[in-house]
Amino acid sequence: MKSYPFIPDREIPMDPQEGEPFNARAVACRLLRHSRNVALATIDRINGFPYSTVTNLSIEPDGSPVFYMSGLSHHGKNILADNRISMTLAEFNGSDVLRGSRLTLVGCASCLRDHERELSLARYRRKFFRATRYLELNDTLLVRMTVSDLFLNGGPAQYSDDLHLDSIRVSLRGAEMLTRHEEDLISFLEQNPDRLAPFLAKAGGVRRRWRLATIDPEGMDFASEDQNIRIAFNQRITTPEGLLRYLDGIRA
Repeated sequence: MKSYPFIPDREIPMDPQEGEPFNARAVACRLLRHSRNVALATIDRINGFPYSTVTNLSIEPDGSPVFYMSGLSHHGKNILADNRISMTLAEFNGSDVLRGSRLTLVGCASCLRDHERELSLARYRRKFFRATRYLELNDTLLVRMTVSDLFLNGGPAQYSDDLHLDSIRVSLRGAEMLTRHEEDLISFLEQNPDRLAPFLAKAGGVRRRWRLATIDPEGMDFASEDQNIRIAFNQRITTPEGLLRYLDGIRA
């Protein structure tokens, strides 16, 4: 059983026989890429108690969580004083939340700057269409979470102790051309929606008004006004030309 840097080890390790088998990595990745909102916990800068709020979630091509933060908010001031945070992603469908899956991430927050901030801000805007009103405020900060550990509860009798950070990360090594031209590719595909239609149809998403939000070597993330979906490639793609060939192959 792995050890966690922020939470003591269990006195009695979990017996795998006590839970039902399930694809923990797939569940964790689905929660990460499909969740639009998260419970964000910070450490109160005055009294040291846990302070939580709810915010929007944007995911970078490498799987890093990014969120908006007002520098004047209580949780914003907490993070600027102590950057240790955690966030919980859950399947909220209006029913019993304990019957669904929950993923908790533990790590540290850092404010994005300069070119990196602009790229992440563009991805955030593509996922949250009506965000302009608060993103243009003078105290707006965009924050990336560096994940140190993750904890998954897949629902009743579905627990996992063997997930690792690589389970939710996407390696960008060798895909520099793809990531460098992400903005240009998205613009091109928005102007040529017929190139994406067969790809979306395979995921059953063609009927909604989807906006392409991010591209990475393992798949593409799409957002509508109230939902995110992740569509994975069946092979690793590392160049713009490779992506267009892949999409044309689906159309053929």
